[in-house]
Amino acid sequence: MTESRFYEELLQLPDLRILKVEKEGKKIILQAESLSTTSKCPQCLGDCHEVHQYTKREVRDLDISGKEVWLHLRVKQYVCPICNRYFSERFDWVAPNKSYTKRQSKWIFELCAKQPFTEAGALANMNHKTVERLYHEQGESRLDLKKRYAQVKHLGIDEISHRKGKQDYCCVLTDLERGVLLDILPDRKKETLLKHFQSLGEEFCNQIEVVSCDIWKTYINAAKECFPKTKIVLDRFHVVKALNEVLDKIRKGLRKEHKEEAWFKKLKWKLFKQPQACQKEDLELLENAFEKSWELEEVYQLRNTFHAILDISKDKVDCIEQLNSWQEHAATLGNEHMNTFLKTLDKWKENIAEFVENRITNAATEGLNNLIRYFKRISFGLPNFKNMRLRILLAHA
Repeated sequence: MTESRFYEELLQLPDLRILKVEKEGKKIILQAESLSTTSKCPQCLGDCHEVHQYTKREVRDLDISGKEVWLHLRVKQYVCPICNRYFSERFDWVAPNKSYTKRQSKWIFELCAKQPFTEAGALANMNHKTVERLYHEQGESRLDLKKRYAQVKHLGIDEISHRKGKQDYCCVLTDLERGVLLDILPDRKKETLLKHFQSLGEEFCNQIEVVSCDIWKTYINAAKECFPKTKIVLDRFHVVKALNEVLDKIRKGLRKEHKEEAWFKKLKWKLFKQPQACQKEDLELLENAFEKSWELEEVYQLRNTFHAILDISKDKVDCIEQLNSWQEHAATLGNEHMNTFLKTLDKWKENIAEFVENRITNAATEGLNNLIRYFKRISFGLPNFKNMRLRILLAHA
């Protein structure tokens, strides 16, 4: 077998004949031409046989043994006898006006999956801007949002900061059953959510059974308007987070009042843990702090009881009854921070109690938010929302 024939078999590119093989440093240069002697006119679709002239085109293919493979193609330029149009022959395995094969493009795209464009460009010895353009072109053709939304019944809605410190939030939508990122919207305004959900059609709106979100009136009202059959569950994590803030405000007050008291130092994250998650030394620190402040202990135990109510309630009615009793007891403390939480609880108790009916939380969305932060970090911020959305959706296809 000749060397040219060997590379023809290795490349497996249809209708391609290798004329000459050259090796220059880390490059393998293959002089090649098409075996085809006819081509379709792109204007009149007639068969053309007459070659006007030959041109040269350099196309990069997949590497072989760490060496770049370049195809120096001898390209025929045909002239159409019917419409007198001049055109160059096309190769099915090369995209129009590109300097790389389709399979090279696919490999570069996959190389960018979870690393910066600069690193992918360095590995492929390509300009990172070329890599970025290639990735976005490939990505647009691969993104199938209709398929993503087809099976959704439990929808999670949350937000993440696009530009930290700028009060610039994106809205993150998740399929909570499958743990799949559905989409990212440019902001969390009600009109944006309504427009997006309505664009997905009546069938989609009717298939949503449960929506989980935090205590943000915009999400709740948008869900009520768009999803007639849905139950709205206020995410347990965000509700307990508000209760933990009550604990933290009491801790800060004690820390300020007793600056020299060692028991109130480094106490914050111990307070936030549930008892079963605490180490022995954590429990000892908490016990010593509680000896100094009965109020801190009382709110801590109320927080633990709140968790227990959500865990053991038989149904929504039972949960509301227990929350009412819990609320009466918490009100006797007369703590201003707790009273603020009780007002929130009183307003959204029905939606909080919905949790016990289906045990749906927004934990999957919170986890995906970490993935979003990762891509923002390796991409140096991703200030362009469109590019950020595309990159993240493709990474979680």
